[in-house]
Amino acid sequence: MKNKLGCILILSLVSTLPLAVSADDLSKTYFSAGMMSITDKGLDELKGTGVTIDDNDTIANFSLGYKVSPSLALEGSIISGGEVSASLSGDESGTFQGKTYSASGTVTVKAKTDTSYLLGLKYSGGSGPLKINIKTGWLYWDVDYIASASGTITYGGTTYSGSITETLLAVDGSDLYFGIGMSYELSNNSSIDLDYISTEINNSDISGYSLSWVRNF
Repeated sequence: MKNKLGCILILSLVSTLPLAVSADDLSKTYFSAGMMSITDKGLDELKGTGVTIDDNDTIANFSLGYKVSPSLALEGSIISGGEVSASLSGDESGTFQGKTYSASGTVTVKAKTDTSYLLGLKYSGGSGPLKINIKTGWLYWDVDYIASASGTITYGGTTYSGSITETLLAVDGSDLYFGIGMSYELSNNSSIDLDYISTEINNSDISGYSLSWVRNF
């Protein structure tokens, strides 16, 4: 399942930026590429004595921006899909994403996000090679919750038995994101950014740290 709205917004931004930049304004356009370590609390509802949760993953992020002023830029970003998981053993029951569940045997539940898109503003301020960055905007996401079981799992009134892999739930949406960080200038045309970002996916807290190389054109 893909978030078509997010894709359209980012592709629109990418396609219009080169047309809006004249030869005298090339330095107003920048591109960044980096890695982000994220923590996703989306499976914390499954916590229990027989549950092991892995809520960390490392993903890639790419951004394209256009400076509308020396300190303010319009920025579109793409981040690769991520995955966190919860392993249940024995007999477990409770509520997950608003529906009751029960599980016996060995069950692994994964929350897998497809490629996500961000569209927002970036403020940079400070003097000298070290600057402060503040970001905000909208994150467009979609996520699948997938169960793999050797045993029996009942979710929302539907029972799955044996050795199975089933998508329990698939949802998409958008949420506000906020980021803060620092930028260190390596040269007139490049810098290194270290940022912290906080957002939500399907009412679950997401946070992460990213390290990116930025190139001005």
